[in-house]
Amino acid sequence: GAVFISQLAYIIGWDNTFKTLKRFYYDYRFSHPTPNDFKRTAERVSGAVLDWYLVDWTQTTNTIDYGIKEVAENNGKTSVVLERVGRTPMPIDVLVIYEDGAKETFYIPNTLMRWSKENPTPELKRTVLNGWDWAYPTFKFEINKSKGNIKSIVIDPSELMADINKTNNQYQKATN
Repeated sequence: GAVFISQLAYIIGWDNTFKTLKRFYYDYRFSHPTPNDFKRTAERVSGAVLDWYLVDWTQTTNTIDYGIKEVAENNGKTSVVLERVGRTPMPIDVLVIYEDGAKETFYIPNTLMRWSKENPTPELKRTVLNGWDWAYPTFKFEINKSKGNIKSIVIDPSELMADINKTNNQYQKATN
C-alpha cells in the first residue's frame, strides 16, 4: 500500500496525492469502496487518466525499470536516449547537472495519462517534452548544450519511482 501511494505521488505529485486521500476518506467514509473508487477519486482530483496505473499495480507482475541508454554529442547539442526495460510505463523526471553547477529538469509525460504534473521543483527550469508512448521501448531528446558541459544526468532525482534497477538511472561524465 505504501509503495502504491508513493508511486501515485511520483505520478500526480504530493499535493494531489494528499488531496486524493482526504477526498477519498470524505466521500467513502462508512462505506465499502473498491480500488476503482480510489482511482476515480485520484483522477477527479488531479485530472490525470490513471486506468493504466491501477491495472499495472493490481493485475500484473510488471516492473518499473528505466535507464539511460546513450548520451552523445550531436552538432553542439547533447542527444540522450532513455530506455524502458521494465513493462510498466511511467512519466519520467530527468535532472541535468552542468559543469558550472547549474541544474535543469526535463519531464516526459506518460501518454496514457493525457496529463502533465506540476513541476515538483519550481526553483529549477523545467522543460516538458513530448509524451513517451508506452509502445516504444526508447525515447530520445536533446539538451541544448554540448556533452562536455554536462556533469551528470539522473532519471528520477526524487527517488520516489519504484525502479527495480537504479544502477542504470545515471550518467556521470568521465573524469580524467
